Amino acid sequence: MKLNAIKRMEIYARNNPDVVSLSQGIPFLSSDASIREEAVKAIVDNKADFYSDPQGIIELRKMISENLRSEGMDFGEDEIMVTAGATEGISSILLSVLSGDRNEVIVPTPCYAAYFRIIELAKGKTVGVKLDEESDWSLDVDVLKSKLSKRTGAILLCNPNNPTGSIYSKEVLREICDIAIENNILVLMDEVYRNMIFDDNMYYSPSVECRYRKNVVRIVSFSKDFSLTGWRVGFIHADRDLIKRILPVHDSLINCVPVVSQYAAIGALRNQDRILAEGHDIYYKNRSIMKGYLDEMGDFFEYNMPRGSYFFFPKFLGKLSAEEFCEKLLRESRVAIVPGADFGSGGEGYVRLCFGRSEIDIREGMSRIMGYFKVKKDFQYETAQE
Repeated sequence: MKLNAIKRMEIYARNNPDVVSLSQGIPFLSSDASIREEAVKAIVDNKADFYSDPQGIIELRKMISENLRSEGMDFGEDEIMVTAGATEGISSILLSVLSGDRNEVIVPTPCYAAYFRIIELAKGKTVGVKLDEESDWSLDVDVLKSKLSKRTGAILLCNPNNPTGSIYSKEVLREICDIAIENNILVLMDEVYRNMIFDDNMYYSPSVECRYRKNVVRIVSFSKDFSLTGWRVGFIHADRDLIKRILPVHDSLINCVPVVSQYAAIGALRNQDRILAEGHDIYYKNRSIMKGYLDEMGDFFEYNMPRGSYFFFPKFLGKLSAEEFCEKLLRESRVAIVPGADFGSGGEGYVRLCFGRSEIDIREGMSRIMGYFKVKKDFQYETAQE
């Protein structure tokens, strides 16, 4: 097993300072001073040197519970588990619920690249369902139904989607959750980019409805919203019986989330309205900047405007494969972007570009991509051949 292309690209960029990276989804913003102050205070007060409850510091879980209730989700602190980011949360869930006779996980693709490895780690099998790019990466529920079998144990959804930036409709999510109830299937809702929504005020999470309580587990992270990717802290919430089932696996994997990171999360929640608003304005501007460059390269890329997350996922129109293009771009123009195939079969022929980076890096990286096409006089693309 080797690292996925996202990690390989990012490692190469870090080891080569002349490379501009628009690859891995790492926010360029530093964590807010108030978050760091909370973490430092925990260290000075000698609160960070000892294990916490495996489920998480009670103060943090109470704050999360209050926050969820303000969003219409009634979950107590015993129904919340603090995790080492979203990835560990998803790993703990799937290791808990998949079994030999129910080990299939339905995953719409393109999707977050780590899902495939996590499912493999849990001795599961990924059953892919391709999203429809022509209708803004929508999901055909009838196609999903056709993938159901006696071995289906879970459905894993990323909303807003990484890498497409699309958002599932309320109607589609309700249909999926109703299917889950009928078939005793768990729905994992990965909502890491929940607070990065630009054009849709009707965002819906199934966790607001009591009827889905026993079939839906929601995954949330502090990594992107609060620029805490290195702190590894997030949480899941679900019906208390499900949390009790997941907790022993989580405890076996990491015992508890680093305590200093949990105090950082407390600082984030105390100041979330201001921090989220500031970040949203910056990413909204960055999206517009990257869009402008993509529009100028319309002969080479086609894209749907992302409504959430901080990614564009354009179709590459070249005669080269998207993978070959990304490799040549990295070696010859020193820009790192990610080939779409890394996100499953639904991503073949596309590339992912992150606008969570600084404006300077976005402008430099996109200018280099434009320069690549200008220099490559012999570069042929499909639209020119028709």
